[in-house]
Amino acid sequence: MRILLGSAGCKCTVASSVHQGLATMEKRNFDAVVLDPQSLSSPAAAVISRINEFHPNLLKRVVLVTEEGGDSEIKDLAERHSIPHVQRKFLLQQLWGSLEMLLRPDAVLQNVTPVARLISDSLRDPFPAGVRGLQDRSRRLLFASGSLTVDLLAEPEADTNRIALWGQILDSARPDRRFAGVSVTLQGWKGPVAQATADEFGEFQFDFNFESNLSLEMRIAETNYITVPLPVLARSRRSAAGSS
Repeated sequence: MRILLGSAGCKCTVASSVHQGLATMEKRNFDAVVLDPQSLSSPAAAVISRINEFHPNLLKRVVLVTEEGGDSEIKDLAERHSIPHVQRKFLLQQLWGSLEMLLRPDAVLQNVTPVARLISDSLRDPFPAGVRGLQDRSRRLLFASGSLTVDLLAEPEADTNRIALWGQILDSARPDRRFAGVSVTLQGWKGPVAQATADEFGEFQFDFNFESNLSLEMRIAETNYITVPLPVLARSRRSAAGSS
């Protein structure tokens, strides 16, 4: 998190304990606080209570890191105090945006984008019975955001650091919808990696060098954006035992 926020121009202080964090708040003024309940030595509710007691204005600028399907008490805590929370697996895509909304709500109000969820990944599919190994390195991914789906096929090029990525945007509510001219940006850690424009059928493609933290940002309409957080696309060849 320190590297991520530092790259966005933030000066970060990392506390190794709740006591150290609260003591540091007494000595310095902070613009925001990111709390990771998983690494706290005290219950998150107790930490929030202490911040509310001694730094009530700072409570409005706290972001919680949560787990998918995690502790219901953490979710209740976030709702009770209106604290924004970011799932750990989406930290790279959402943490800075969540903080920016707290610090500059007027500036980013028009730029809040929904994040598509992964609903299918061929990497998780089991091999057919009797298959000893798989030479195909391609990976099929399907994401959804409302009625929109994004179908992706990623194929690492053999013996290189390159990856070919084909995609298609579809609307299940309007099967005949056309997506000609939709801007698709491949976003990396340090900024845009590549840009593509979808054809009328919503199809687009990229060819790029491997990076571990990537997302697709799509401008569906003038005020309609979606973000597709990509998993690590390169993979090792899998093998499975089978009978001859």
